[in-house]
Amino acid sequence: MRTAKTKTQWRTGLGDFSDCLLTGLLVALASVPAVTAAPAFAAGCRTLDRTRHGIGSPLWTTFWADFRHAARGGLLFALGCLVAGVLFAVDLEVVRSMPGAGVLGPALWVLAAAVAVVALRTCEVVATESLSWRRAVATAARETAAAPGNALLLAGAAGLAVVLVWMLPILALLVAGPLALAAVATGGPR
Repeated sequence: MRTAKTKTQWRTGLGDFSDCLLTGLLVALASVPAVTAAPAFAAGCRTLDRTRHGIGSPLWTTFWADFRHAARGGLLFALGCLVAGVLFAVDLEVVRSMPGAGVLGPALWVLAAAVAVVALRTCEVVATESLSWRRAVATAARETAAAPGNALLLAGAAGLAVVLVWMLPILALLVAGPLALAAVATGGPR
């Protein structure tokens, strides 16, 4: 026999899941110009952090307010991330033609994963600690080095998000929400 508590927990879990997917959709919508991807992800992290703690008004309005706040300094950070992605693609092509590509290629992928984790963690730090983007990068790098287990979990979540989008490209509209939740969940204690 089911109890009322079991039904309430199930509905609460389903509500959290729907908030996560809606946040992913909002992040994808705000990331249409690629330069706004980092502020959009930071706003998604902030929104989900508030939702986890039961703070805030409707998700839609809090997301856009957080997005406007994060966009103030986040556009330069996002542009830097885009440049880093282009440089990684160029470096990967150059490494393929070099002797020792069997060692250099995987080392370059590990370096790219570490940079991606620090970038995701930076967005989470901006969202949860309300730091400037410049200070958030340093804090995120310190947190990543201090808690390699959490960094590995976040790298796994990012890798899974990439695989899901590769398998079913339409998931690109939703995958940012669970990834933002993973960034918030693996963040340091605040």
